[in-house]
Amino acid sequence: MFVSSLDAYSGKSAVSIALGLLLKREGYKVGYFKPVGVGRYVGNELVEDDVITVSQTLKLEDDPSDVCPIVLDKPYLEFVLSSDPSKLRERVIEAYDRVKEGKDVVIVEGSLHYEMGKTIGLCDEELSSMLEKNVLMVVKYADDYVIDRLLSAKLRFGERLKFVLFNQVYGYKTSYLKSLTERVLRSKGLEVVGMIPKDSLLAGTYLSELFEVLKGRYLVEPREDIIIEQLLIGAMSPQSALGYFRRAKNCAVITGGDRSDLITLALEVPNVKCLILTGNLEPPSILTGMAREKGVPIVLVPYDTLTTVELVERVFGRGRVGGKKKVERILELFESYVDFEKLIEVEHDRG
Repeated sequence: MFVSSLDAYSGKSAVSIALGLLLKREGYKVGYFKPVGVGRYVGNELVEDDVITVSQTLKLEDDPSDVCPIVLDKPYLEFVLSSDPSKLRERVIEAYDRVKEGKDVVIVEGSLHYEMGKTIGLCDEELSSMLEKNVLMVVKYADDYVIDRLLSAKLRFGERLKFVLFNQVYGYKTSYLKSLTERVLRSKGLEVVGMIPKDSLLAGTYLSELFEVLKGRYLVEPREDIIIEQLLIGAMSPQSALGYFRRAKNCAVITGGDRSDLITLALEVPNVKCLILTGNLEPPSILTGMAREKGVPIVLVPYDTLTTVELVERVFGRGRVGGKKKVERILELFESYVDFEKLIEVEHDRG
């Protein structure tokens, strides 16, 4: 199965994890392969976050350089101009042959989105054909126009694009999508295998990811790596802020370190899980002591509030899918909203 998507950050890795865990539960020997990834340096080591997360979650032992044979280590255009497409395709095929050895099923995860890599002949359309895989298209339901883009993708993939999984669907849209499936999508050769609702836990971001992008320091360290589901900007009066704090769920509050009134209020509300204090301004020690006692981490950053928000928004809602809580939630949603048996049935027919 080749897991592709119309857009970046649509949930491909989460789907790959769910498929892998359920297949392993059924007794299959499962492999995972991501032909083209986008890397980042951790010290001197180039890593691909999705590959690390999925491989660790599925407890796979394949060499990471085989699991993801092409990792972008420079801006995309520089990579394109410095690469030999024929050698890249050869590298993909050789790595895939090593990964699939001894496996019953190999789940292949596409690039950021299905069109990425077209310039060098390694977009998802070409890769799925090269590896002879049926395609499951994960569609993040950002707006109604994704339907037109899905049908355009079908024209590109042809018969290989068989399945569609809608993700992050707001409740009231589900009935529309069911009607659309009957009236339009099925006649185009597309089988909708699930509609997963929007879930704040999966959309949330681990505190460690926020800490990494902010490059701040802890005044109060976390007891565990918590998931932040919402962000609130503390720029209002305490009277106005109280209602927002109470309605929020597992939120981080970004405010100035000199706003003792808001910090005190936030520490009294159970829904506030973290404080991010800006301007390099430390609050009174009595407040850090209160936070430590309640187990609420405090991150101090040197930036103003606007800059801090801009940095946080780079990663918020795009966090990794690993960790026990997220993996359990992924499985729960997949088992409740996805027709796993239909996917397996078609793969059996091909085998």
